[in-house]
This record gives sequence, C-alpha cells and structure tokens, in this order.
Amino acid sequence: MRSSLKMRVICTLLSLFILIVPAFASGSAESGSAAAASGPVHIKIATWTSNPDQIALLQSFVDEFAAKEGIEIESEFESIEFGEYNTKLSLELQGSQAPDVFWVLETSAPAFIASGLLAPLDEALAEYNPEDFSAKAMELWVLDGTTYAVPFSTSPFFMLYNADLFAAAGIDTPDKLAAEGNWNWDTFREASKAIKDATGVWGYQTVDGAGYDARVLHNLCPIIRSYGGDAWTSDGQILINTPESVEAVQLFHDMVYVDGSVVPPGDQSDFFSGAAAMTAAQVSRVSKLTDVDFAWGVAPMPAGPLGDVPITGQAGVGAFSKGPNVEIAKKLVAYMTNEDCVARMAGIWPPARYSVLESPDFLTSQPLLTADQMSAAVAGSIETGRVLPSHVMYPQIEVESRIVWDRLWNPDADVQSVLDGVAAVYAKYIK
Repeated sequence: MRSSLKMRVICTLLSLFILIVPAFASGSAESGSAAAASGPVHIKIATWTSNPDQIALLQSFVDEFAAKEGIEIESEFESIEFGEYNTKLSLELQGSQAPDVFWVLETSAPAFIASGLLAPLDEALAEYNPEDFSAKAMELWVLDGTTYAVPFSTSPFFMLYNADLFAAAGIDTPDKLAAEGNWNWDTFREASKAIKDATGVWGYQTVDGAGYDARVLHNLCPIIRSYGGDAWTSDGQILINTPESVEAVQLFHDMVYVDGSVVPPGDQSDFFSGAAAMTAAQVSRVSKLTDVDFAWGVAPMPAGPLGDVPITGQAGVGAFSKGPNVEIAKKLVAYMTNEDCVARMAGIWPPARYSVLESPDFLTSQPLLTADQMSAAVAGSIETGRVLPSHVMYPQIEVESRIVWDRLWNPDADVQSVLDGVAAVYAKYIK
C-alpha cells in the first residue's frame, strides 16, 4: 500500500503546479466555434464512471444536443479510475489529449476554478432556466458571480445493508433501529461486531472499498462531523485533531483493529458480492444491487452525539476553457444539465434543480428504491446535507495528508498523534 501511495504522490506532485497556477495555454478560451466548419466535431468527455448504462445515458444527451444544434458530434468518453482522477485529468488538460468536457470533484472545485481551466458557463446556461438551481447546491461552482461548472449530482451518503446477514446474526436491521431512534455509531459498531462474530462475514466495508486511501474523508467525515468535529472550516479553523474528531476516528480505528469487524486495508471483500454486511453508498451505487442474491435494505447514516449530520457528495461538470471546441462544449454542458436531462439522471445522480427535486417523479426515479426509501435516505438530506471540505489548494492538501493518514492504518497507531500530523499539513495551506 505504501509503495503504490508513493507513486501516486510523485505523479500528483508533478501535476499540482499545472493545476493550481492558472494555465495560459496557447489559443484563446473563446476560440471554439458554435458549429463545425466541416465534418464531425470530436468531443471528448472525461468521467470517473465506467458503468455502461450511465455512459449510454450521457451519450443520449450528446446525440440530442447535436440534433438540436444541427451539427455532427463524434463523442469519446474517457473513464478514469476515481483514485487517479484528479492527477490524470490535470495532466491531460496540459496536453493534446485534453477532454472538452469533464467531471469535477467537489473537493477540488476551488482549485479547478482558480486554475483557469474551466470556461464561464452563464451565457450558455441562460437558455435553460438557471434560476431553477438550488443556490446552496451552486455555492462551490460559482466565483464572483460567474458559474464555472454545474453540479449534476448532489448525492447524500446513506447505509446499504445485507438483511440476510442481520437475520443470521439475530439482530435488528439499521432501518428498524433508525425508526426507533436507536441508529447511531455505537449501535452500528455493535451490529458490525455481532455479524462478524456470528457469521464470519465482515460487518462493514468503507465507501467503494477506498476508505483508507482515495476516500479517507468520505469514510471518516460522517463520523467526525456527527461527533462535533470536522476536517477544517470555511473560515480556516483546523478541527481534525480536536477531541471530538479524535474520539470519532478512534471509534472507527477500534472497529478495524480491536473488533476486527471492518474490511481492513488491502482486503478486497465487497459488500455487493455478499462479503460485508454494510457499506456507505450513494444512489449511483444502487444499480450494483440489480443481480445480487441477498435481501438488502437502506438506512440513513448513523447518528452521533450531535445527531444526524448528513454528508453530501457533489460532482460538477464543466467545459475546458482552452479547448478548440470550447463554445460547443459550454453549450453541451448547459444542455446536459437542463431540466429534462436532470430529471432523467435523477435516479442515478440526485439533482440540484428545484423543479426535479420537488417533483413526485423524483421519489420514484430509482426503480430499485421505494419512494419511502428515496425520501428517507436521499431527498431529506439534499438541502440539509453538507459537502466535504474543499479548498483552492486541495490537491496539495490531499496528496500530503494522505501520507500521514497512511500511518493510521496499523493496530498500534496513536490516533491523536496521527491527527496532529494531518492537522499540521492542513495548517500549511488553510488560512
């Protein structure tokens, strides 16, 4: 794990200067024409999904847009592994293979905006009722009144569970505990250990199995914030090593190394194959349950001493400001996030448009979830949930702090000492 981490660090450091410092590549940001002079226009779109159904849906938007504009588009979808996404994308944006349209993670939104690599979208969006977007959902993607990307997904995290394993262990399911007001991190820990002891199956798998590496904050922030801690705040306070944060991280560390109930680092056991009883997920992951051979259910994330503190993952889509087809790319981004397209994505990526969120159809947009499940696990948390911390220097923060986080994943780790080290990294960049 350490050697592969060091290689990613080296690759990311090579791209950091390129990403953070505004890019002044040759050619005007407005050089693209609204229609191709002759022949098809090649549009490359970078995402971190490789799901064929999701790619097909995005392709349908491209086809509709091309027909609307009266142009021929030859599209290319590039699926980049999530853990390598920022590194590879930032490098590609400096070369000849740069995408015209690309997804942006919420944590790195300020860095991409500051870099000058995202084209302004307000003129293109004007055609599609921009007032319909939730102002809260747009906060990360607007700077000084200019919109640089559009959140196509504002998706709270919730808990998926294997009902068969809960039955085998003879314990109440998370949704039953939640209905009784007893679903919290302590009962989550107890359930995880009870299942491991009774069945030999892991009680919990971290989000996408990446909670020790690419998704360390996705994994820990729901616990930390519900205990009253945080990574950092928007006004520059570093809270990752406060007593509240330490207590929360200690709970998870003990689950891994004392209880032995969590899929540990390096183990590939997967909830969706029946090898773990619970996992944190978003609506986009529910489609992976289509063909599973076990009964499953949905519950909110566990509560902490501060109660239920929803964590919302957000992803935006933007247009490359230096690309040869930037005008087409901007219009395509606007089209892909119009009311009709957003409604069709809603069962995968919960939207930021009020008109869709407030529609009864939203609660039935994911065929594998009931309207009650969508309401409890998704709709109710979109307006109240908080996105993960972000910062203009996030790429550097992430790569440097990940080296320190790596020290946490051993049985003898001193949680306070590790979090003090993480806090020192954060303090270098967050003012």
